[in-house]
Amino acid sequence: MNNKFYKSLFAVMTVLFTVTPSFAAKITPEMKIVATKFGLAMAGVVAFSFILYLILALYNRFFVGEQIKDFKLRKDSLRAPSDKDDAIMMFIAKNRLK
Repeated sequence: MNNKFYKSLFAVMTVLFTVTPSFAAKITPEMKIVATKFGLAMAGVVAFSFILYLILALYNRFFVGEQIKDFKLRKDSLRAPSDKDDAIMMFIAKNRLK
């Protein structure tokens, strides 16, 4: 680490320590309502992402897993898919996380 990094870090900390108390003193009820709505929206995004992850994990385990067992493809294969279904199966087989 060089001296420039420490100077920049000190400058950022100084600004944060001087600006934050004055900003916190000026919080209005409208700002609290907006912050609450934003927090609820972000909680909804996190919850929906988790639900979507669970649904896709279950789909992968029960439906895609059975199809991949019958589809033989080496990782170093350079052949092109012949149709849409073959292309989908090749993509799933090559990108499957183990």
